[in-house]
Formats: sequence, C-alpha cells, structure tokens
Amino acid sequence: MAHSGRPSTQRNHFVEEYIAGCLAGSANIFSGYSFDTVKVRLQASPPGAYRSAWQCFRAILHYEGVRGLYRGVTAPVIGGALETGINYTVYTSMLRYLKADAARPHLASVALSAGTAGVVLSSVLSPFELIKCRMQMAHRNVHGGAKPPYSSGITCLQHLLRTEGLRGLTRGTGATMARETPGNALFFTVYELLRRVVPGRPQSAAASGDGFMAILGDAASSIVCGGLAGTVMWAAVLPIDVAKTRIQTATPGTPRDVGVLRNLAMMHSEGGTAALYAGIRPTLIRAFPANAAQWLTWECCMRGYRRWCDADR
Repeated sequence: MAHSGRPSTQRNHFVEEYIAGCLAGSANIFSGYSFDTVKVRLQASPPGAYRSAWQCFRAILHYEGVRGLYRGVTAPVIGGALETGINYTVYTSMLRYLKADAARPHLASVALSAGTAGVVLSSVLSPFELIKCRMQMAHRNVHGGAKPPYSSGITCLQHLLRTEGLRGLTRGTGATMARETPGNALFFTVYELLRRVVPGRPQSAAASGDGFMAILGDAASSIVCGGLAGTVMWAAVLPIDVAKTRIQTATPGTPRDVGVLRNLAMMHSEGGTAALYAGIRPTLIRAFPANAAQWLTWECCMRGYRRWCDADR
C-alpha cells in the first residue's frame, strides 16, 4: 500500500483525500483524548500541583468523573478532523507538485511536503487547541469553590472573545507553527521510513491484492509504524508543546503571557529539564494508539477509494 494513499490515476483527488484525512483525525482524537487531558493539566498547572501523571488521572476521576477526562472534546474533534484533512491533502498535493514517486517518494520530498503542510494547518489548528486547553483547565475554579467562567466550548469561545477580542483567537498560533512544522516533517518521514522496513506493505502492484492476509499484514504495519512515528514526533517536540499550552492558558498580562523562547527559559529555571517535559508519560502513552488509529484509518480509507476507482474504470 503506497504511503500517500493515491490511486493509480494521475488526476488530483482533493475531496477524497480530505475526507479520508478528516476521518483519520477524528480517530486520533477519540482514541487519545483522555491522555491529552492529563497532559494539559500537568503542563499548565502550577509546579507541584500533581505528583505524577497517575495521580493527576486519579484526581480528575475522583473530582470530575469520566466526563472530566473528555472536557472540551468537541472543539478538538472538529479541529482535529479539519486539521488532519488539510494536513494530508496539502501533503499529498505537495508530493504531486514535487513529482515524487507515489509508491516510494524520496524522504527529502516527504519531509518538505509534510513541513509545508504543518505551516498551513497551524492557523486552522491553533484556535481549536486554544479552546481545548482552556476547557481542560476549567477545573481550577471548581476546586476553589467558584463557578467556572465557561462550561462548554461555545461559552469558552464567547468568554475569550469578550475578554480578549478576535486577537485572542490567535493566541499560541506562532507556538503551534513552531511545533507543527518540524514535528509534521518528522512524523511523516519516520512513518514512510518505517513502512519500508516493517513487513506489511506490498512492494508491487502485483502484490497489492485484496487477500485477507495481505490486508491484515498491511493494517498491522500501519498500526506499528503509525504508533512509532507518533511517539518519536511527540518525544521530539514536547518542550515546544508545553510552551504552547502555557501560552494558550495564560491570562493576558501574566508572566506566562510571553513567547515560546521566554516560556522555555522560564520553565527551565523553574524546574530544569523535567519542566520542559511535563506530561511526557501521558503524551507518549497516548501517542502510540492515537497515531496508530490515525494512520490505519487513513490507509483503510484510501485502500477503499482505490478499489472504487479501479471498479469505476
């Protein structure tokens, strides 16, 4: 199965690629959101608020129930679908523009295409992640006995616009781009490289039949390679992600309301290297299943689309 998921015809298929990407993004969000909530709590809470990721997880369940683990899920599901659809569409379009081999593109073309997609998707992703992070941190006022300023994604958006204006929606966009551009390039490149090493991908058109074992082997390869690619990517960009979370949950005018580099310096001075990697355990635990689900969904959708194209010819 070709990594890009493009059918053999030379036409562009933006709509199909976008829909497949949206479904892949939704699969990613749903399969890993509870771990992401724990990650955001650890990143944005004051130092020492939680002893460990497990203690944070137990505290959320105790005080807020299962619903607390999925607080604000609507915004990232919508944003994740839009973002991943754009991500894959721009990525495959760039590969076509670079005239890369559909079955085995050069890794430099993969990195350039994915990095370009990261730049494009950041402006779409950032506002949704802003709402998500604000909702995931809305528990603070609950613990203090006061009524939270918002209880849903819509009321959070209204509160943001009322207190910070339209400019508030751009909070963290630069940090998101600083994370997504290199992270996306690494993510796609590692996946493509692993798919050439891990058994499962058919090596020729003759070998790419729809036999059960061929499909099962290819799905297993997608799961392993997608999970590992996500794990590598998040381990590499986590400090930037921590800074982004702090920026997006900061109140205007507070010490954390500064840029990425200033936040990184502040974190290091507060807690050393450990502070830069706050939330690494839930992040890496989430990374494998979430990204495995994303790649498996993408590859399955594009396999089905290729079969439809072949039958239509």
